[in-house]
Amino acid sequence: MESFKFVDMYFHSQNKIVDIRESELRDINTLFSYLNNLHSLADKMKDKFDIKLANYPEFKVLRILRNYIHHVDDIDELRIYVNLEHNVSPYHLEQMIIPMRVWAESASNFVSKNTVPESHGRYKDKQKFIKKEFDSILDICDCVDVLNDPKAYCTPLLLKCDDEVIELGFDIFKFIYNISNVIADECRKIPELASKNVIKELDDSYCEDNNIPKYDLMLSPGVNCILTTNGFIYPSSINKAI
Repeated sequence: MESFKFVDMYFHSQNKIVDIRESELRDINTLFSYLNNLHSLADKMKDKFDIKLANYPEFKVLRILRNYIHHVDDIDELRIYVNLEHNVSPYHLEQMIIPMRVWAESASNFVSKNTVPESHGRYKDKQKFIKKEFDSILDICDCVDVLNDPKAYCTPLLLKCDDEVIELGFDIFKFIYNISNVIADECRKIPELASKNVIKELDDSYCEDNNIPKYDLMLSPGVNCILTTNGFIYPSSINKAI
């Protein structure tokens, strides 16, 4: 029997949530199961091989979401293909969307859990830690306004686009895709893990060189593109929802 089953468990749950062909096998536990397996793998990779996945911004995003689900509330995600239009070039064609409000609530929960009163001896250290984590996340995530003031974005973020009220979305596909490539590369460097069937069977696309960049959508001038909880839309008019 193969050892280091935490690697098998991770890639099994990763495939189930990332591969859109597995959609019929997904259920209400799929996202939380994936995040828990990621959390477990990160702990074991650090303890057994001194691999620090927690240093990667993608992991930081997913850990914040995992802790939100674990301690605050559930998250419903929508798994779809990108809605393409003329003069729009995405870096990837698959999305996993949650409400932007939920990302803000998750970030706000992270701030709350790591904040102590100003009179506390570790107040400044805690504030530096929060800033350091958020600055790292901004290396891969274009969400500076949300992280500057998470509480301000914790209500449904609505716009009226072409006379239809929409809610802003947040795509987490990139973070899962990227961290999986990092994990695959790290496993290939470790003989005990490189010899596992689950690692040997990964195709060449599982490579950090293929990671999706921070800015992953190219638009022609004049094209409006908004990520909603139902995917991209390309409205001709954008107004506040009253």
